[in-house]
Amino acid sequence: MNKIMRQFCRFSAVGLVAFLVDYGLLFVFTETLHMHYLLSSMLSFSAATVFNYVYSTKYVFACEGEKGRPGQFTVFLLLSGCGLILNFLLMRVLVEYLFLHYMTAKICAATIVSIWNFVSRKAFLEEKLSLG
Repeated sequence: MNKIMRQFCRFSAVGLVAFLVDYGLLFVFTETLHMHYLLSSMLSFSAATVFNYVYSTKYVFACEGEKGRPGQFTVFLLLSGCGLILNFLLMRVLVEYLFLHYMTAKICAATIVSIWNFVSRKAFLEEKLSLG
């Protein structure tokens, strides 16, 4: 299996666990704590993003060493902020305009945001290998 396929498999495994964190917290925040689904979605997404950062930089993407971490985390936060906005917009449209249940909408939104996450993190976070 080539490098990008192995990397995508690791990304998918980390992403699946992060999704379970996101999805579980969304349910708990909305159903148990009676938060509005959009607030719940933003909070659960944020918790899953922290989990995802730790494991993506450890097991998925070849990132710079310790001295590059503050810059990496800043880029990761900016990319995740874009993902959070995308998640918010998708949740709102899917629930309020397409009338999907918020838990179903979350599956759709998570699928689209995960594509954004892989492409953007690969482009902006992974250490570039120099030739020669």
